[in-house]
Amino acid sequence: MSACSYLASGNQKLLFAKRLIKLAGADNGNLQDKHLSAVLAQSVTLQLYWAWAWHLQDVADNYKVADPSAVKSADDLVRLLEAGGKTPAEAIELQYLASSKGSWLNRLLGAYHQLSVLPEVQKAQMDADRLPLLALDKSSDGEVKMLEWSMPEAVDWTAKMTELVDRQREMMIEF
Repeated sequence: MSACSYLASGNQKLLFAKRLIKLAGADNGNLQDKHLSAVLAQSVTLQLYWAWAWHLQDVADNYKVADPSAVKSADDLVRLLEAGGKTPAEAIELQYLASSKGSWLNRLLGAYHQLSVLPEVQKAQMDADRLPLLALDKSSDGEVKMLEWSMPEAVDWTAKMTELVDRQREMMIEF
């Protein structure tokens, strides 16, 4: 796959995230329906995850990793670049953001992974709300908390992902 494909794919996913936000009017904080808000936040999260994945491969391609498609995480990126004798700041920053508990990117990646976790049924809410499934976020220390899907957070993640990608692309052009 060419560098243009990684770049274009990342741009497309960022555009899709922004369009979902605009379509919902969520950028103005006007979204009142909690189920629609959750659906849109999940959809934006999915788009941002793929913008992230394509950006990792774009960085790998820019630094001439033999097989950029082998990069599935920031750790993969750093490992493959180090094997080639390279330690670019972009890769280190991506690895730091992905692994730092509480960073916007770590929360985004955790939310994305939550999309594939089978929710648990909470019977006490069955009668009050006919949607008894709850997504649970299990932290590394075993503590479980309900994951709140939030459009304001999705809007924030979109802005931060766009800034990160744009800034890193500018840094890579300099070299």
